[in-house]
Amino acid sequence: MAPMRNSRIVEDSCGPTRENHAVQGRFTKIRRELMLCASVGLPMLLLSSNAHAQEKKAHHPNIVLIVADDQGYGDFSCYGDGKTSTPTVDRLAATGIQFRDAYAAASICSPSRYSILTGRYSWRTRLKFGVLSWFAKPLIAPDRATLASLLKRDGYDTACVGKWHLGFNWALKTNAPADPDKTVFDTWDRKSQDYIDFSKPVTGGPLDRGFDYFYGIAGSINMIPYVFIENDRVVEPPSVPKHVYEFDQNCLKAPDWHSRTLNQELTEKAVQVINHHFAQRDGKPLFLYFPTSAIHRPCLPTFTKGKTHAGLVGDMVLEFDWTVGQIVKALKQNGAFNDTLLIVTSDNGPYPGDPLWGIEKYKTEDFAKDLWLSYFDDYTNHPQYINPYYKRSPLWRTGWLTYGHKTAGDLLGFKEDAWEGGLRVPLIVHWPDEIKTARTNYDTVCLVDLLATFADLEGNHLQAGEGDDSYSFLPYLFNTDAPQVRKSLVVSGGGSGALVVRRGYWI
Repeated sequence: MAPMRNSRIVEDSCGPTRENHAVQGRFTKIRRELMLCASVGLPMLLLSSNAHAQEKKAHHPNIVLIVADDQGYGDFSCYGDGKTSTPTVDRLAATGIQFRDAYAAASICSPSRYSILTGRYSWRTRLKFGVLSWFAKPLIAPDRATLASLLKRDGYDTACVGKWHLGFNWALKTNAPADPDKTVFDTWDRKSQDYIDFSKPVTGGPLDRGFDYFYGIAGSINMIPYVFIENDRVVEPPSVPKHVYEFDQNCLKAPDWHSRTLNQELTEKAVQVINHHFAQRDGKPLFLYFPTSAIHRPCLPTFTKGKTHAGLVGDMVLEFDWTVGQIVKALKQNGAFNDTLLIVTSDNGPYPGDPLWGIEKYKTEDFAKDLWLSYFDDYTNHPQYINPYYKRSPLWRTGWLTYGHKTAGDLLGFKEDAWEGGLRVPLIVHWPDEIKTARTNYDTVCLVDLLATFADLEGNHLQAGEGDDSYSFLPYLFNTDAPQVRKSLVVSGGGSGALVVRRGYWI
């Protein structure tokens, strides 16, 4: 066996990290890492081979990574629920690999997305719990390797369409307070938007983290600023009033912002990116990172409204399935579907359903009355999920309407929790040219592992300080008898910041 690599703790602008010195063989990579988590030490050994990728693939596949927002483990019908129907996702699962023990690195979005892109646990950064505020500074350090920068150095065209929520450097107006770090960038005060100069470039985002192109939104569908950003420019500044759905912020929006069709517009843009890439015919492979706005609340279905009998959230699950179908259709029309590694997953677990406190307002609001469906009356007198101990928000105290739909399956907990319902996510990997045998995988993997997996696929050895917590699960794609690559993991209950250790069958 090759000697163990040395590890040492170093500091970067995001806090402590681990600098690794890897011992690489021609076909194997041995990764052993001591993970520090309070008083818990977890030695882990990974033995993975990239020989198949190096020998069998003479070129790089296209890679499309679709990340839903708050999609639950039980939302896809292929994961066993009877209330929602997701035929497109089901077909991918039936001809690809369906992972049944996949975890997000955090149960809330900013930290989980950080880990997806960097291969590094978010609890190593300054963000110990919660999500980034509206105008927060970038969470990913400028010199930190990402999925995009890794693939870009292998010749990929890289694009990001959708929700970023990892921070930007926003320019300020002259009337900004003297201490903007506290009063603008690190605050939940809606007035902070008054100090932002939307006419200036927005830096520190996807373009500065390895992507060639970006079109999307700064945060979630319910978060200011309600504007689209293309590359490093705001398309239109917020200037007109906005309808307030559920727990939206009551602020101005851009004229081209339409909450009800936001996910559809982002889907159309992702399709445009695919079509434009293959129209160029320059021979470069495409990496598209597509974090959708669906199914984050407020859930505002249009053409899928009323089709699932699982509430507004169930109808948005169906719209997400439509989104996946649009991407599949675009890849097929461009002759790229068979040679595309297509991954569908979620950033973290779901909420229980529709919040009674939020959707009851739709009964009386003229602009939203169509969102109150007739069968809701059968459930409103008896909310199916109530947590009276959750004191921070009326959402939990007044209860949620679940309609008999188990968004998290039979798992305990939901989004923000330090339980499996908030952390375990659906993960489907599809690649017709290479995955010849459809199967279900029950080994533990984590979305933080994508960086090492992509590096392994490309035969691109990670450098010191890259993908500190990432373990390649590439062998699962080619070998039905591949040994388990990850014995344990340390993830975060995003709402509280509690660290969760998964080791073997124990969490």
